[in-house]
Amino acid sequence: MPDPPAGKGPPSAVTMVFSTLTHILLLAPVIYILTLAFGNYSFFAWHPICMSLGVGLLIAEAVYSVSGEAYLGHKISRVNRVTMHWILHTTGLTLVLIGLIIIVTNKINGNRHHFASPHSILGLVSIILVCLIATFGIVTNNPKWVYPRFRPVLLKIMHAFGGIACTILLLASLITGTYTRWWPGTDTGRSLVFASFFIAGFFILLKPILGAVSRSKVVFGPPPTTA
Repeated sequence: MPDPPAGKGPPSAVTMVFSTLTHILLLAPVIYILTLAFGNYSFFAWHPICMSLGVGLLIAEAVYSVSGEAYLGHKISRVNRVTMHWILHTTGLTLVLIGLIIIVTNKINGNRHHFASPHSILGLVSIILVCLIATFGIVTNNPKWVYPRFRPVLLKIMHAFGGIACTILLLASLITGTYTRWWPGTDTGRSLVFASFFIAGFFILLKPILGAVSRSKVVFGPPPTTA
């Protein structure tokens, strides 16, 4: 049986503008970081390359595609958007793990301490948490495995809040990476990267936050009064 239609009317012009702006705010700093990394190429350069592509583009787009992307919300069914979500997320997480392996290998080759800076500690914690949330997402997408002990809506709430927290941590880790000794760009470029990811993160997470809070009120709030 084919998937049901998306069930939404065409997005407004304002919604499309914000959607397009969000994509630009994600793409621009990633291109800038890639340009700097390839311009100062070394084995270590693959760390910012993998992290910027994995977090700033793929994982961020995975979150946005399932909840806020205007064109996809109109053209593609919820089932297909969820499929796109986990494909983008898995690909992005794979790049993030490759980036982690590169930085660990680079530290070993340079005989330097591991995870000694706030950026590296934040990055490691973020990666561990996002792996846990991604694994939990498999359960969320297959609620029959744990039903009736956990209701599907409760799984969605838990996955939503966990995903929101992980997205914030991953973007924060990506931003703090521009404040390390590696950064070959200008102070203005660093500030623009910060602003772009911060604003894009706000746009991406606004709808998931509102949706998770709304569901929480329904599940944990007082029961409706009857006349």
